[in-house]
Amino acid sequence: MTSIKFWKTKLKNLKDRCIIGLTGAPASGKSAALEMFSAEGFFCVSADALAKEVLTEPKCYNRILKKFGPEIVLKDGLPDTRGLSLEIFGDSSKRKWLEGLLHPEILKRIYSLIKKSHAKIAVVEAPLLFEAGLADCFALTVCVSASPATRRARASRRGWSTAELARREAAQFSAERKAALADLVLVNDGALKVLELEIRGLCRFLKKAVKI
Repeated sequence: MTSIKFWKTKLKNLKDRCIIGLTGAPASGKSAALEMFSAEGFFCVSADALAKEVLTEPKCYNRILKKFGPEIVLKDGLPDTRGLSLEIFGDSSKRKWLEGLLHPEILKRIYSLIKKSHAKIAVVEAPLLFEAGLADCFALTVCVSASPATRRARASRRGWSTAELARREAAQFSAERKAALADLVLVNDGALKVLELEIRGLCRFLKKAVKI
């Protein structure tokens, strides 16, 4: 399996592309933001969506099954991503093992999709953008930010308990650190329409800068 360093270099060296990294704390609104970028005509990729695909590939799936056991990985004969998430967010060594397995394959797919798209501007949603050392792969890093109270409310609507949200947060950089590391912060504490207006303005700027 090719290393994550190899695919980071490949992604970074894609020519004539403006690739934007999108991140944020759990339940901050990253997925909603990605949909808004897509609506503006940008090519968009979700690392989380690709992770679910990679999980079912035999070369990864079989190793995960051996590591965690069928009672954790399977539900009704299919990969149980919720159960696996609960397992890894409670054990940093297991989480790091899984990230080491999945991240190179996810980056490989991100690179391939963007290269094949021929898009001048692409947006990659990557929750662990800074944690995985991917900042150098992007021309611009954008962090979606929301207050703790807002994120707790959103997490609750997703069916996450307070403890589950806390485990997910503990496995990542803090919301404050992500915002500090990002080139640009989009505040998502109010109505989605406000975020949409922010993203629309950013997209207008990017289209002019890249001359689309």
